[in-house]
Amino acid sequence: MDETGWNDVRDALTDLDFPADKEQIVAHAEGRGAAAEALRLVRGLPLQTYRNISEIRSSVPLDPADDDRQTVDQKARRARSPHTHRIAEHLRDLRT
Repeated sequence: MDETGWNDVRDALTDLDFPADKEQIVAHAEGRGAAAEALRLVRGLPLQTYRNISEIRSSVPLDPADDDRQTVDQKARRARSPHTHRIAEHLRDLRT
């Protein structure tokens, strides 16, 4: 997740009362007119009760491609790699 997405989530939840469960968080973000990316991220939260914004931040689903700075094409090439046995996906050589 990029910082813009998290900033949108944080801005949408600034006045949320904690503890709050996922349904309350999503409803609050929708009520505040959150950006589409922020709504996508809070809708992807695991079902649980959150005690503060830090717990939400650590639970926001992350796309591994964001961390690796991979394009969609690179990620697809990695998934099609013939070296699928005994080599972790993130360790495969994609230069071929």
